[in-house]
Amino acid sequence: MIFFIVGLGMMGSSYAKKLTEKGYIVYGYDKCDSTNKEALEKGFVKSNKLECLSKANYIILSLYPDDNVKFLHEHKALINPNAFITDISGIKSNMIIKIKETIDNSYMSHHPMAGSEIKGIKGVNPNIFKGANFLIIDDNNSEDEINKLLILKEALEFGKVSITSKEIHDEMISFTSQMPHALAIALVNSDTYKDTKSFTGDSFRDLTRIASINESLWSLLFLNNKENLVKDLNNFKNELNKIIDSLNNDDEKTLKELMIKSKEKRDSY
Repeated sequence: MIFFIVGLGMMGSSYAKKLTEKGYIVYGYDKCDSTNKEALEKGFVKSNKLECLSKANYIILSLYPDDNVKFLHEHKALINPNAFITDISGIKSNMIIKIKETIDNSYMSHHPMAGSEIKGIKGVNPNIFKGANFLIIDDNNSEDEINKLLILKEALEFGKVSITSKEIHDEMISFTSQMPHALAIALVNSDTYKDTKSFTGDSFRDLTRIASINESLWSLLFLNNKENLVKDLNNFKNELNKIIDSLNNDDEKTLKELMIKSKEKRDSY
């Protein structure tokens, strides 16, 4: 198999490095010249020339959702017509529709449930995928297309595979990924104390790690999934108000009930 990875940020470069380590031929391109140079010099990719799109039989889009669509619009004439195309975008519904309108190639989306707060190629980590969840987005796709993604999953050493629709994907990702990021942002920004750093422990560090966020990417992900995210944040606000009301009313019984409920649910995950 010959891969071409579009976008060599933290995720794209990690894909490239891991696939190269597995012995595959990997080409890759990034709009940033210094990133292209580093990926080439470190051997993550064999070439960063766009003409190599014609050689690839797997093309992995690792740009922002709208940029994935734009790249295909601008470069589809260079793409091998027999290439299988996939993407790693964190939001799916609108992008999948637009990509299918743009290309005639075989295409199926997936979502690697792995990442890092370190932006760009400096965050490259070929082992970040090991054992992580691998989501396949079935939008009336064929068994052959699913199998192509399963081959990719095995090459990158992902763990559990789940197959879902683009609608359910976006709904669940709002709750399990986007909302935790929103809560981390709000928690850090609610800090009014002068010496917080001296009082932090594991619980605060664990809760706020993802507040070190790529604002360009995550603002787009939030806005492109705002209906689901606003719904989940409102549900969270209702649960937070239950705690506030219990405190204001010295209601130890309700506080304990809320804690027991959360413990039982968390232990079931």
